[in-house]
Amino acid sequence: MSLNNIAGLQSLLSVDGNINAIIIGLITVGLITIITVSAYSFENIMNNSDRKFTKIALQITEGIILAISMILVQHIFKALNSGDTRSWFYATTQLTLLLYSLYTMQNYVIEFMNIAMPIYVFGHHLLSGNNSFLLLFIVLTIMLALTVTYISKNTNKLLNSEWKYLILQVIYGAIWWVIIWSFHKFTLYYTINMLVGFIVYMSIIRYIAKWIRDSFNNYNALSTKVNYDELTGIRNRANFDDVSKEVFKVYSKDLDVPLTMTMFDIDHFKDFNDTYGHTAGDMVLRHVATIFEKELFRKTTRGQIFRFGGEEFIIIFRGTTPEDALEIIKDIRNDLIKDPVEYEGKKLDIRISLGVSRLQSSDKNINDLFNRVDQYLYESKNQGRNRITVENETLVFNDI
Repeated sequence: MSLNNIAGLQSLLSVDGNINAIIIGLITVGLITIITVSAYSFENIMNNSDRKFTKIALQITEGIILAISMILVQHIFKALNSGDTRSWFYATTQLTLLLYSLYTMQNYVIEFMNIAMPIYVFGHHLLSGNNSFLLLFIVLTIMLALTVTYISKNTNKLLNSEWKYLILQVIYGAIWWVIIWSFHKFTLYYTINMLVGFIVYMSIIRYIAKWIRDSFNNYNALSTKVNYDELTGIRNRANFDDVSKEVFKVYSKDLDVPLTMTMFDIDHFKDFNDTYGHTAGDMVLRHVATIFEKELFRKTTRGQIFRFGGEEFIIIFRGTTPEDALEIIKDIRNDLIKDPVEYEGKKLDIRISLGVSRLQSSDKNINDLFNRVDQYLYESKNQGRNRITVENETLVFNDI
């Protein structure tokens, strides 16, 4: 073993080196946590959005999060090493953030950053006139681009196969270390040490990230089970109880900002069950819930729908007057009529009755508003159904 290698090992085993490694390791875990939570949160938003602008904006935001993470690591290394970032541990940390983000965030911005990073790193040396390995660098960059593209298109398969994941990790790391070697010469022994270190470090990070990911999934599964209706997929009564109390606390303090509640049920719903069976009734419930939830989201009305029980649903409109809510409801109700449920060759026409009211200064709690809306709903039903009662004024819907 050469003196340089011995000195390198001694440095690695030093107390200061270990303390710095622990600090960077903890910071990296924190950054990995932020990346993971951001990726899952943004994924949920993108899955529920049909707007390209929203998806592009979130992908750019993910790229910014990765860039900030890498810059933060760079500054921390400089602070810990008197401004010097020439360290295998520093390079390994940066590669880990790049590769982990590629697996986790899965968007074109992260792909581009993985491919562009060696161009950014090597570009400094090209500008200084060091172009001896330009051809090698071009070949390696193409290889890295192909590797990154393959990982991006086969993420799920790779994550479910330990040996495939390991092979791609070795290829990714080896390409990077050869790129770094082109302007920072080191021995084959040191190269192998760095590659092994990257694999071990990435494995540790992957294990921690898997734990974070599993915890996140378990939380989401539990939250879905507790807060969402199993049949229709929309929020349930328990969630309504929690949300309604919270919005009352906020909106009762400033009644200039309107809070409107709507309650509706499906007219003659029992007939669907009695005539066609409970399977048809379930289809009707899912259809109504889907139409309302999709249209409320698409119209950006800030309306939140809940299944209260049976065939009854509630919508909370934040910052919306009853008059505006009425126009929104009419549009969605018309969409519902235009799109009947098809069951065993038959079209099941759906009609609804509704009650609508705004939070008032006399309401001492959310139950006062709820009871008034419930009363208006029954007023619509008592007057013949297929009606909407807004602040005690009943209107008949016109069929289209």
